[in-house]
Amino acid sequence: MKILNIIFDLGGVIVDLDVSRTLNSFVELFGKEAVELEDGYITSEILKKYEAGYFDTNNFLDQLLVKTRNGESRDDVVKAWNAMLIGIPQERIHMLEELRKDYRIFILSNTNELHEECFEQMVPGYDKFSSLFEKAYYSHRIGCRKPDRGSFEIVLNDSGIRAEETLFVDDLAVNVSAAKKLNFHTLHILPGMEVSKIIKNHL
Repeated sequence: MKILNIIFDLGGVIVDLDVSRTLNSFVELFGKEAVELEDGYITSEILKKYEAGYFDTNNFLDQLLVKTRNGESRDDVVKAWNAMLIGIPQERIHMLEELRKDYRIFILSNTNELHEECFEQMVPGYDKFSSLFEKAYYSHRIGCRKPDRGSFEIVLNDSGIRAEETLFVDDLAVNVSAAKKLNFHTLHILPGMEVSKIIKNHL
């Protein structure tokens, strides 16, 4: 069946990440024992709930600040949390500009308010990065995180698209597997793969 739509993840696909920058900053702020990794990403119940919109940024920062070791400020925590966001290469912007001429393109990303505020301002010439897409579905706004089935269903139901006509692009195997179960076409971006160079082979 012909692909008519594309759903992109952000971190590790469109937005370049260096999680070690936040990891190292968090170790300094909270101590090594307070930092956990899952599939190469920093994780904890606090972060998962923040990404799912269970509480707002102030609550998130309050919960982290009580864990700091040397009385660091709110700005210190925000800077550390956003340190992993490196940027969006121009070739990916060009890719999106070309793709949206022929496809309906969307974002489905596990993210949060602080990161959203940061990456939305990363593309010169656009008021918001997400304006390149028909619509952005951010986990903290839709109240659901990948790989939960509900996150995919929200996109399908809200946009009116069909999984069988949609390519889902993500860097985490667990998310790609969840999408396959719902009959999406999938593209798994592995470390070292450049999405702008390989996506044409999947269309």
